[in-house]
Amino acid sequence: MIKTAVILAGGKGERMMPITEFQPKALVPINGVPILKLQIIQLINCGVSEIYILTGHLGQQIQDYVSTLNLSIKVICVNTDSSLNPGERLIKSFKLVKGDYILIYCDNYISNDEIIKKQLNSSTGITLLLQKREIGNISINNKNYAIYQSKKLKPENPYVELGYMAIRSTQFKNFLTKFMDINFALEEFSKVNNTHFNIFTGKYQSLSDFKTYIDQKLQSKIIILDRDGVINVKMEQRKYLTTLEMLVYKENNLEIFSTLGKKGFNFIVATNQPGVATGVVLESFLTILHQKITNDLRMKGINILSFYVCKHHWDDLCECRKPKPGMLNQAINDFNLSRKQLVFIGDEKKDMIAAELAGIIGIEYNDNDGILAESIINYYTEKYNYEL
Repeated sequence: MIKTAVILAGGKGERMMPITEFQPKALVPINGVPILKLQIIQLINCGVSEIYILTGHLGQQIQDYVSTLNLSIKVICVNTDSSLNPGERLIKSFKLVKGDYILIYCDNYISNDEIIKKQLNSSTGITLLLQKREIGNISINNKNYAIYQSKKLKPENPYVELGYMAIRSTQFKNFLTKFMDINFALEEFSKVNNTHFNIFTGKYQSLSDFKTYIDQKLQSKIIILDRDGVINVKMEQRKYLTTLEMLVYKENNLEIFSTLGKKGFNFIVATNQPGVATGVVLESFLTILHQKITNDLRMKGINILSFYVCKHHWDDLCECRKPKPGMLNQAINDFNLSRKQLVFIGDEKKDMIAAELAGIIGIEYNDNDGILAESIINYYTEKYNYEL
């Protein structure tokens, strides 16, 4: 049985935007739980004893998150340059990864442990995990071996690979070192070697792109939050956060959001930031700040799916700056949210006006202890019978 797993988690996840703007795809939640955690726990349950996570883009977030999981096995994050492709990233790991391994992408999660165990127990050079499609890049020859094609999907190749690839062959390593690309290496390997496979016919959860994510309803229940005054302490009027040291969280609120996170809620942030237009706040700093907030809150069990930011000056008469509902409407449209059950939590009247114009419920937060928690709990328990 294969005891080692290698998880490719270094890509930028551009097809998953806007969710991956401030977090790596490996930490995008599936029904409230980052896909990486689901994969790790499954591998442990299936008997894997060591896992190497090959990070790149925003790799520190992944390392920070993994450090909180209190895992029972050896899990090592191997950080590589974000510009590398998956094959180059895998080559970089060969100094650490010895012997046989199962290679997993942070694109798919298959909850069926039995098919994963079947892959781990395979005894051939390479065993692919396939699913039949109308068009694909893998065919099965008359000897019942897989033939991999690295080029375009075609009807004559009616299978695709799902990841979870069992690798016991040193020859694959040679091909990969030669071509520096996993797809080309698999194509050449399958030309000269009997490439075995298992076929999975069930459903699985995919992070291949944002539309697929939304269509599968993997975003779970969502609450929209204002940023300043709700997540963090608000600066004085016309003053803005310009350094990370100025960021102070409203810990009482985060405790509430953490509780909601455990109940399956995820969050979107909608915030006015005119300091960008005035030149006080650099857009590059805003990116770093929102990456930090996303990372910090995840460590508390709060998944931020996206930030919607109005960067216009207050005199620009844009459609996105609250009290106009532009940002809220954009989030609702992007994430295909139901307005009937959606709440926006803000700390000013303009937030409530924006919520009303967007046709959603506004909860105005003030600093009285317990008010925010009571408002949310009352709303969801009384209106929609959620058990919080």
